[in-house]
Amino acid sequence: MKPVRSIPLLLLATLVAMGGCNRQSPSTDASQTAAAAPVAQFDATLNVVNNNGTVRYDGVVGSEAARQAVDAALRNAYGRVSGDLKVDRGARPAPWQDALPAFLESFDQSGAAVSFEGRRIELHGHAGEDDRKALLARAELLYPGYAYTGLFQGVGEGAPGDAASAVLARVKPGTSGAPLVQALNEAVTQTPIRFEPGSARVAPDSLALLSKAAQVIQAAEGTRLEIAGPAADDPSLARQRAEAIKVQLIVNGVSPAALETTAQAGNGEAAAFRLL
Repeated sequence: MKPVRSIPLLLLATLVAMGGCNRQSPSTDASQTAAAAPVAQFDATLNVVNNNGTVRYDGVVGSEAARQAVDAALRNAYGRVSGDLKVDRGARPAPWQDALPAFLESFDQSGAAVSFEGRRIELHGHAGEDDRKALLARAELLYPGYAYTGLFQGVGEGAPGDAASAVLARVKPGTSGAPLVQALNEAVTQTPIRFEPGSARVAPDSLALLSKAAQVIQAAEGTRLEIAGPAADDPSLARQRAEAIKVQLIVNGVSPAALETTAQAGNGEAAAFRLL
């Protein structure tokens, strides 16, 4: 019987290592699966606020190249700006990015703000009727087919109106006292001021209504009003909504000294105005 020759230790170690290379451990499989998992996709965003010539911005884009391009467009348009764009690979390519420099050439209204999200553009803050029309025309030229919300709504020839706007349009300049309060309450009853679900943030489609309300309140010099927030299960939320209405009226030119807030009593779904 021939003696069994032993395998050299070096060769044995090599065979074991090769065998290990041909087998993937469960932990390796799991890491590769996680790496291959799809990233949740969402629309890239940009918010630009012109506060008396001081421009601030924030948002989220999908790549460092997009961040640099947007930052360059803002600095070329306004010189010194402040803010920060986050980069998240889950953000889709921004469809508004290429035409942004041309749009910013027209966006110089102090007190106004504009937000881009996917194929939606929202104008908010303070912008006069003529500025709103000019910006909407520019947006429609550069971004055809987009949704234009906020202060863009109700602007332009043939724009759909609402019952509240019709009520406020009948208010003669300088109307004050009880007739003014009656008109305001009729307007917000016909078209209630809407909020984001469960929050005190005024919905974009109510911004234009509050802009019109601010115009008639401004014309009633010396009139002081109390705003009762829409009734809610949470009285604190009702008060916060009254404050949100007040903020929008102040942004659109109403003196802070002319407004007070309270929570609405009862089950009314609309805000209410009262004389002080």
